[in-house]
Amino acid sequence: MKRIILAVASDKHGGHKLGLLNPETTLEDEDRKGNLVEWHPELEPFQQYLWKLHQKHIDDTKHLAGKDPIIVIDNGDLTAGNKYPHEQVSTRISDQFDIAAWNLRPWLDLKNVKTVRITKGTGAHNFGEGSSEVITQRILKGWYSKKDIRTIFHGLADISGTLIDYSHHGPFTGSRNWLRGNEARYYLKSLIQDELDLGNRPPNLVLRGHYHSYVEEYVIKVVNGKRYKVQLNVIPSYCGIDSYARQATRSSYILTHGMVCYEIIDGKILDTYPFMETIDIRTKEKLA
Repeated sequence: MKRIILAVASDKHGGHKLGLLNPETTLEDEDRKGNLVEWHPELEPFQQYLWKLHQKHIDDTKHLAGKDPIIVIDNGDLTAGNKYPHEQVSTRISDQFDIAAWNLRPWLDLKNVKTVRITKGTGAHNFGEGSSEVITQRILKGWYSKKDIRTIFHGLADISGTLIDYSHHGPFTGSRNWLRGNEARYYLKSLIQDELDLGNRPPNLVLRGHYHSYVEEYVIKVVNGKRYKVQLNVIPSYCGIDSYARQATRSSYILTHGMVCYEIIDGKILDTYPFMETIDIRTKEKLA
C-alpha cells in the first residue's frame, strides 16, 4: 500500500500586518554606526492567532501522515505586494520575500516533506509575474538544496495515479450564503467537459485559492459507461481582512482560516481533512 498526504495552503500575504508571520523570521538592518544587525518583527495580535493556528495545522498534518510522505502545495499569494501599500510589517520590499520563506520553513523542516510546489498568485500581491513566489523559492532552495521545490502558474500533478489540477485563481465562492458553491460547481462541470473534449482524462482533484474562503464541491459525469468523479476545493487563507478587503467584500465579518489535507492511497483520494477555524471579527459591546 502506497500512502501519501497532500497538504495544501494558500493566501498567506506575508509582509502584511494581518498576514502570516513566523516569529522566528530574521531580517537585517543597520544600526546608528552602520553595523549590520538582525531583528525579528513583532507579531500583531491577529498574527499571533494565525501563527498558533498554522502551527496546530502542521501538527495535525504530522499526526495524520505518521511516517508517510507529505507533499506540500502552497497555492499562491505568499506576500502582500505593493499595490495596496498600507499596514505592512516593513516598507522594504525584500523583507516580504524573507517573511514568505520563513513562513514555509516549518514545512520544509519536516523529514517526510521532500516535495514542495509554489503557485504563482495575483500580480497585486507578488510584484508581477510571480516575482514573490520565484524569489521565495530561490531563498528556500538555498536553505534546503536537497529538497524538490518548484514554482509554477498552473500545475497538473500525478500523485501515484491521482491527477491534481492546481492554480491560484478559480471560481468565486458565492455572493450569497445560499449560493455558496454554485459558481464552483459550474466551473468544475465546464473544466471536466473541456478535458473530455480534448480527449484527456479529467483530474481527480481541482485546487484553487484567492478568495480567502473554503468551498468543497463534487461533480460526477458518466461518459460511454465510464464514471468520472471530480472534487474541487477553494482553499481558505492565513490572512486577516484589512480596510480595502472590508470594502471589497462589503463588510464581510465571518473569516475562515486554515488548510486542507488529502489522504491518497494507491492512486485514490481516500479522504479529505479540512484543518480550519471560522471566527466572527465584529466588535461586540453592550451600549446600554
